[in-house]
Amino acid sequence: MKAPLLTGLTAATALTGIFATSGIANAAILTQTQSAVYQPTGNELNVPPPLNSQGFGRTAIANSPLTIQQFDSNLGTLTAITIGFSGDMAGDGRFESTDSGASTVTAQFLGNLNLKLPDNTSLFNLNPSSNVLSFNVSAFDGSIDFGGTSGATFQGLTAAASGQNTYTNSNFLQQFIGSGALNFLFSATGQSVFTGPSNLFAGINTYAKANISVTYTYEVPDQPETQVPEPAVTVGLGLVAFLGLLSQKKKTLKKI
Repeated sequence: MKAPLLTGLTAATALTGIFATSGIANAAILTQTQSAVYQPTGNELNVPPPLNSQGFGRTAIANSPLTIQQFDSNLGTLTAITIGFSGDMAGDGRFESTDSGASTVTAQFLGNLNLKLPDNTSLFNLNPSSNVLSFNVSAFDGSIDFGGTSGATFQGLTAAASGQNTYTNSNFLQQFIGSGALNFLFSATGQSVFTGPSNLFAGINTYAKANISVTYTYEVPDQPETQVPEPAVTVGLGLVAFLGLLSQKKKTLKKI
């Protein structure tokens, strides 16, 4: 007569062994962005207004540092870096035609904006071209004054360029991890381009500025959740308790 009761207890015990494992850790993906702006120094400060108040420096600019903080590994595991680089150039100039006849003179500059790492790894090499200014001039007016009817002094040449790259190579990322600073190196040059008569005195001054943004993408593991029983566990425990009470009741009836 005890066999049915034992069978019921075995089934109930099997039910109590069903648990849900909810302690799987997921990784949260977070980002942190830093930026840096070019600061002219030395001869680069020889810039006319209003460009001098807009952050421009006189070219050529060579390996000017743009500094950011390295990624703190205590925050998590660095998985990617996105670097954005943008630069602006401006130019002014003058010319004088000493030709014997009237002509048309055009002025433009070609720029180069370069960003690299301290180990000279080139990240961006941008080549913006300015707008073109055009002037109709007379035969030489007798005075090399970069004005009058055969010359001009001008402003208003501008150019801009930008780029963005994402890096995931672990060896590349390693140099961005630490507690110190990392210097990107910014360089800029300009080249004058004039068209017109062969008898022409001309030149262009070029100025440049740049900024960078660095976005760190990293993973932060979630804390594991505690294990909790599924509803099946509760049912199993309840069944065990019920069968236990039933057994006690039968024993009581037999004694009577």
